[in-house]
Amino acid sequence: MQRFRFVAMVVVLGATLGAESWRPLQAQDAADCRTPRAACDGFDRFRLNPSNSPTWSPQMIRDSGRPIVPIFEGWFKNDDGSYTLSFGYINMNLEEALHIPLGPANFIEPSEFDGSQPTYFKEIHRRIRRPWNNFMIRVPADFGDQRVVWTLENHGETYSTPGHISESSYMIETPMAPARYQQGTASGYAPLLRFDPTDPWAQGLTGTGKGPLTARVGEPLEVSAWVNSGETLYQEPTSWLYWMHYSGPGDVAFSEDEIEVTLVEGEGLGTTSVTFSEPGDYVLLVQSIETLRNSFEYHCCWTNGWVGVTVTE
Repeated sequence: MQRFRFVAMVVVLGATLGAESWRPLQAQDAADCRTPRAACDGFDRFRLNPSNSPTWSPQMIRDSGRPIVPIFEGWFKNDDGSYTLSFGYINMNLEEALHIPLGPANFIEPSEFDGSQPTYFKEIHRRIRRPWNNFMIRVPADFGDQRVVWTLENHGETYSTPGHISESSYMIETPMAPARYQQGTASGYAPLLRFDPTDPWAQGLTGTGKGPLTARVGEPLEVSAWVNSGETLYQEPTSWLYWMHYSGPGDVAFSEDEIEVTLVEGEGLGTTSVTFSEPGDYVLLVQSIETLRNSFEYHCCWTNGWVGVTVTE
């Protein structure tokens, strides 16, 4: 009989971590938590491993057969008074990636928000571990205590995570949060991103989009992204781009999925090529971040970009 797990963030990890190295989030004393990011004593929910350990517990991951879990990352308020909910996921497999098409095994409720979520779930990344904040859902100003619930079914289990605006500890800082900006650190600033030199610059998690481009099965398609460090107080000499398969029916191969872009007067261009194994409609996601010095886990800020591609025979 199938078990159903309802998870806020990654409480589900309690089933895969040893009892000595992890305590359920709800069992932790609220006094142990630091706000606004609520990293708690014994368990840092953004590192996904004990806060006093440099690596994941070996009990947590395998080559295959481990769950893919949806994650509610947090929320932020928009200028017009509406709110944006941010979601990502964790695949706890070193080698197994899964396609989970939209439908009974991959859906969002209420149904009006369904359809924008990923359908391809990449194995553990050697550097950033998992895709962070890779899709957004906008909700109205009067959303109140309602929930937007993302559900995934895989490996015989069902996992759900509720998106909400009811907890301030889930609030995500904006790309130009003054406290971080005044520190003068690149880790507090989201790079600007665009796909064409004539496009306006985009910044932050809501990002920008392009497409659909067209491609043929087996023939490389060149994709590019421009990045700009903007007016940050601390200028990095390079910026980092990471491309990934977000949705679409077949396999996707990049000539380079990680690109270190050299910045000249704060601006640079990163280009890669991508090949598709099957016809269909695809979405690629690129994330730009100024530096991986502290990795995604410690950044408030990066910029997302989505590229639609229609692939034919």
